Amino acid sequence: MELFFQVVISGITLGSLYSLVGLGFVVIYRATKVVNFAQGEMMMLGAMFALYFYSDLGAPYFAAFLLAVLLCGTFGAALERVAYRPLLNAPVVTLILATVAVGQMMRAAVRILRGSEVSRFPSILSAEPFVIAGLTFTPLSLSIITIAILLVCAFMLFFRKTRIGKGMEATSENRDAALLVGISVNQTFSLVWAIGSALAGAAGVLLAPLIIITPEMGSIGIKGFIGAILGGFNSIPGAVAGCFLLGVIENLGGVYIASSMKDVIAFCVLVLILTIKPHGLFGRTEGKRA
Repeated sequence: MELFFQVVISGITLGSLYSLVGLGFVVIYRATKVVNFAQGEMMMLGAMFALYFYSDLGAPYFAAFLLAVLLCGTFGAALERVAYRPLLNAPVVTLILATVAVGQMMRAAVRILRGSEVSRFPSILSAEPFVIAGLTFTPLSLSIITIAILLVCAFMLFFRKTRIGKGMEATSENRDAALLVGISVNQTFSLVWAIGSALAGAAGVLLAPLIIITPEMGSIGIKGFIGAILGGFNSIPGAVAGCFLLGVIENLGGVYIASSMKDVIAFCVLVLILTIKPHGLFGRTEGKRA
């Protein structure tokens, strides 16, 4: 039984990172109806920025973290203005292809500037395990879970309680009505893309000490998309819960079935749940306008 709970805790650590990426997917989609498949590359960019500031320039860890997140947010807002806003009225397929193309260009640019060699990002926290109630933890894993949950909660409060957040919510519900009450839709879109990109960048920085950083690490970001679909793509709390659930399912499948099958197991669970609940576990049916 201890092994089971240990695997679940490890899955929660993974799911907390997925939740940051998945939240970025959902936020951008709710406001703009664009599924940004460059989110994974934005996560990779966050890890690369942090590596550059911390290892190459010798900046303090928290300064490197903050600068990486801010740069990712700025870059996301710039992408929205240059690459996506001109395609606002384009077909959905065109927008999806544009996000895929941007992701590929980001990956290629990092490969040109940094090379394809792997890099490690040092952690300022100890990875030395300690035991509580028979379960093994590390300061690093606990800090990742804590920071990720705090970021998710802070954003949800911002989205629900602040004037800007309510403007974002209004824009996502009805763009024309938001314009009529004086909300700047273009500025809201830029802010949404900045926040979504910053969340992905934060996930990349938190993930960096756990894996080897490469230009291809952005492929992990697709797990945030899968988790958000699993929980409910039109529900922010549901998407976050789905990401945590995906991390736990992956780990349980990897330990109790086969480590090489954990991705397959996650997809099988996703298909099964969507067959029963097409809008995800916590999603809601969206009414269609006449």
